[in-house]
Amino acid sequence: MLRDGIHLLRILRRAPASAIAAVLTLSLTLGAGTSIFAVVYDVLLVPPPFTNPAALVLAGETSTDAPSAAPRTVGYATFAAWRERSQPVALLEAVDSTNLTLTGIGAPQRLSANDVTPGFLELLGAAPALGRTFASGDAGQPVVILGDAFWRGTLGADPDVVGRQIRLGGQSHTVVGVLPATFVFELSPGDVWRPLPLPPLEAVRSGYRVRVVGRLRANGSAASLGALLNDVTRDTSPRARAVVTPLAKATAADAAPMLRVLAGGAVLAILIAFVNFAGLLIVRGIDRRRELAVRSALGATRFQILKQVLLEAQALVTIGTAGGVLLALWTTPAVARLALEQFGGVAHRAVAVRWQVIAAVAAAASIGACLCALVPGLIAARRNVPDVLRRAATPAPRELHLRRAFVVAEVAVAFVLLVSVTLLGRSLVRLVTVNPGFDPHGLLALQVSVPAAGYNMEQVVSFYSALQRGVEERLGPGSIAIVNEIPLDGSASPTLVGIAPGAATVEAVPREAGPAYFGVMRIPLLAGRSFAPADDASAPPRVVVSESLGKRLFGSTRPIGHGIWLASAGQMADIIGIVGDVTHRALDEAVLPTVYRSVMQSPSRSNIVVVRSARPEADVIAAVREEVGQLDGSLPVYRVRSAEDVLAHSPGVLTRRVLTSTFSGFAALAVVLGTIGLFGVMAHDVASRRPEIALRIALGADPMRILGAILRQGTAMLASGLAVGGVLSIWTARAIGSLGSVPAHLDLLSLTLPIGILVIAGAAAVLPAARRAARTDPLDALRGE
Repeated sequence: MLRDGIHLLRILRRAPASAIAAVLTLSLTLGAGTSIFAVVYDVLLVPPPFTNPAALVLAGETSTDAPSAAPRTVGYATFAAWRERSQPVALLEAVDSTNLTLTGIGAPQRLSANDVTPGFLELLGAAPALGRTFASGDAGQPVVILGDAFWRGTLGADPDVVGRQIRLGGQSHTVVGVLPATFVFELSPGDVWRPLPLPPLEAVRSGYRVRVVGRLRANGSAASLGALLNDVTRDTSPRARAVVTPLAKATAADAAPMLRVLAGGAVLAILIAFVNFAGLLIVRGIDRRRELAVRSALGATRFQILKQVLLEAQALVTIGTAGGVLLALWTTPAVARLALEQFGGVAHRAVAVRWQVIAAVAAAASIGACLCALVPGLIAARRNVPDVLRRAATPAPRELHLRRAFVVAEVAVAFVLLVSVTLLGRSLVRLVTVNPGFDPHGLLALQVSVPAAGYNMEQVVSFYSALQRGVEERLGPGSIAIVNEIPLDGSASPTLVGIAPGAATVEAVPREAGPAYFGVMRIPLLAGRSFAPADDASAPPRVVVSESLGKRLFGSTRPIGHGIWLASAGQMADIIGIVGDVTHRALDEAVLPTVYRSVMQSPSRSNIVVVRSARPEADVIAAVREEVGQLDGSLPVYRVRSAEDVLAHSPGVLTRRVLTSTFSGFAALAVVLGTIGLFGVMAHDVASRRPEIALRIALGADPMRILGAILRQGTAMLASGLAVGGVLSIWTARAIGSLGSVPAHLDLLSLTLPIGILVIAGAAAVLPAARRAARTDPLDALRGE
């Protein structure tokens, strides 16, 4: 074994350039692939950190008009009915995500919070690190459980924190527990946890909406639970149906398609690296055929020859794998953050390169090394020694055909990756050019929330009215508006509306907007008027509806002046205006009907201040913060973003950016490797055929005919690779088409652009060898110079 190792080192030292090139190529591709596989493993294969996570499910509702949409929250009344009906097969608890302002500990700061039914944490199997979980008597009480990060960061890991008072949302809360560092509820990560602020009866009456999580009993299943819940939903929400999904699947629902495509791209990149590696081994075998023949003549068996080739391949792949794993350990945190940034709680998951991923990559790389070395090893072991020793430098035809086949495979995979980039890039361009229904340029969004403690609804209206007046005095009239949520930045949970109580209803996204909102957002006013300061609590209920909602309710009839039934408010409202539609959830989803109510008639404690001004953003932010500080110094201004940034980070856009950039890197690597492979084959062929070419030229062959013959040989390999890649691209386009708005079919542009790139790369690879062949000096070549 030691002798084999020493001989292996001598061989690698004899041709260090090719060995280094192989190791670097494998390290880069395996490193990138390992990082992506680590993300895929942690998100799709590692279960949530709860007791018996397989029994946990997420229950929600989807519209009968869009059954494939993500499950949405349900009214507390529906949850209460579900809870009672599901007792035989599951336990159900509820959670509501919110935000709270922390005061009294440094500067005011905004915290993410989860309000839960008392048994929620126990349902998940979360045992607190300090203190206790919620008890049944805690419902609606000012008690709080802290997340580990908040406890350590803001409170300095105070060991005596249980029993301490902290002020959240203007109200003092008693800390009763601290969750362990391992606990993360990825659907809604929270700094603090509270029992639902409303007693059950008040929650039912107010239409409070919650997200429902359940734990199946031993005799229960997701299908049986879904059937039970759907019986209730048919009575409480006729236009919806119940959906029950395993919690692990629901957590990774948005990330799964993107990660699968990324993993596919990584596999293709690794495949082309190993194809290139196999071609390298064939070249090395051709160059060493006389050496191996001599070893055979001196008594080496075929098994020993084959073992030597396999050991060489394994050594190179082992070094490349080690380099790739080290690279992955360094890059995986950044890759995970980039890939998961848009996927809610999944983005909070700490992704690491686990030993399972390293073992899988190492095993796959070892198998790949064996497969790549097997064919050249068998060829080397079966050579006829006398023929090799008698024959000139020209290699056997089967060896050349095999190497050319590997180059064809490289071109085919490169073509598939380039087609993928073209499809994803065009999808991204198409998506970012979609009209969202408003003008994001020069628009700034800032969030402000007032606490329930100290602010009744009249005071909430007064606060936001004063804030709007103050900012307008600084920045100019019509520069600011108030809204509870802006497009592409929040939930799109619909409400039911109709033309009269009991009439057929339509689902519409509810929004509360203030005067000047449509003007500031530049949402076109198609008919009627916008909200005015007079549309306050003393005025009759009034709404503005989107164009699509008006058409669905009234058809060709003009909606202005008609009434509309608001099921959530239990009242009729007058339609005073019609505005253009906007996209709420994602640019690649169909627009949803929208009903706007006045913030002065339906006030919200948490609102977004939208400002359009020619002044620098820093001046706008300072003006809003100063006005908020003058009205209430304990309120922070948070989540300051431009509307363009909101648009750029909306669902779908970021996914396609990640995929496009990743596939672009893989495609660039594939084109480079394919070009190198094609150049290597042509250069090696010309070098091995130099005496033959020189003899042809000496006998009168036209150099241009020599040039054409070499070019035809390279063109044949390139064309074969394009043909194979074209067939494979049909399947690839369908796989990428699963992402939604990505076209699932190939068109002229999707094919011609990759073909053009590979033709240019192929020409750069073939022309130098062809010109060298055409310029061969017969005298020098025949003398062996």
